[in-house]
Amino acid sequence: MAMKKDQQKRLAQLVRDLETKKSLCCVRDYPGITLDELNQYVAKHGPLINPVFGEQPAFFIDEGHFTPYRMVVYGNEKVAAKIAQRLGNWAETSSEGGRVTTSQGAFILEQNTGKPTVRMPDVAYTPRDVDRNLALDQVWTYRGDPFVPTFVVEIDKLADRNSQRKVLDRKMRDEYFPHGVQLGWLIDPRPQHRIIYEYKLDTNGQVYRAHNCKWRDLDGGDVLPGFKLRAAALEMVLNHDSGASSDEEIDFMCPERGCRKRFRSRGAWAAHAEWHREERAIAKYLANQS
Repeated sequence: MAMKKDQQKRLAQLVRDLETKKSLCCVRDYPGITLDELNQYVAKHGPLINPVFGEQPAFFIDEGHFTPYRMVVYGNEKVAAKIAQRLGNWAETSSEGGRVTTSQGAFILEQNTGKPTVRMPDVAYTPRDVDRNLALDQVWTYRGDPFVPTFVVEIDKLADRNSQRKVLDRKMRDEYFPHGVQLGWLIDPRPQHRIIYEYKLDTNGQVYRAHNCKWRDLDGGDVLPGFKLRAAALEMVLNHDSGASSDEEIDFMCPERGCRKRFRSRGAWAAHAEWHREERAIAKYLANQS
């Protein structure tokens, strides 16, 4: 009986910590508590709500830590995927390079004596020089030296009941920017709200939030030179309109040497041009490897 009570106490402590701590909970700090026990508790009592990680519907163990699965509504994920796609296109076709990650890409902000502070923004951009110089343990484990993206996007409720605006505002000001983020967007894409908050650094290096929170076009500024995000592009995704049906008919021959393929639509030509670009990049990569 005493052992059962001790087990219940340790489980209760783990639940409290998962609801309040800003870092991942280490499995070895809760001896005797199994992953199945934790997930059974959550399934019975409902998701655990954490001020940083948000709603935690279930957990898995990674690198010795209880790690929450993220639960994202379909509308938010559609917006995140569109932003990631546009950002990825910009990174590949501009001279900036770099890598784009989504909400499954974790960044270690602090190690904090072995207890990593992990954040998983919905969309993030890591510059080319940072990405190229990462050590293997930074890429494949949670034990490497901390590193952060320069640009992050969080997509969530920013108004009305269950608004996450205050939580996300603190995350931007107290976590992301102090560790190296230079541009951040908070987006609420719900049809009845459509809110955008933009965070930047002023000339003194202090983070501030732009006063304009209207649904609008966004610009990457000096952090993402040349990157622009049209609000209408997000609306098209949310309204199930890809724009493909309006593609006018053309008669165009590919100008690439040795390729005389003809195209009847701009979309088909654009996809073919991207294939040529990727093939050139692959050829250059393979040549450098040999």
